Amino acid sequence: MRLNLSSSPELARIVRAADNSYRKREASLQVRETVCLSGTYWDGGSRSTYVAVDLVTLRSSAAEQFAPSAFGGPAAAPMVRIPEGIAIVQTGVFCGKTANATVYINPVNAAKLLPA
Repeated sequence: MRLNLSSSPELARIVRAADNSYRKREASLQVRETVCLSGTYWDGGSRSTYVAVDLVTLRSSAAEQFAPSAFGGPAAAPMVRIPEGIAIVQTGVFCGKTANATVYINPVNAAKLLPA
């Protein structure tokens, strides 16, 4: 679901905690228990970055960037579980421009971020 950050200040705080330079007006919200960390290497002017954000303290920690399997990276993109109290924020570059942010959140924590 795509949300306007000005009408969802809690989502905006999470996105900015992951990437303080993010200036787009919208972000996507995905409610799920796992996320696949795909596309973390440069490919055709695009690359994804993943950052875990603590929902209480807004402290963030970036995930590792993986090389493609042909260059020693994993055979398949890693799948990680989203713990309660943590959001995984995907940002990066898409075709040379800032990619739209996607916030992945555990269903337990989704209620306060979903629109009423």
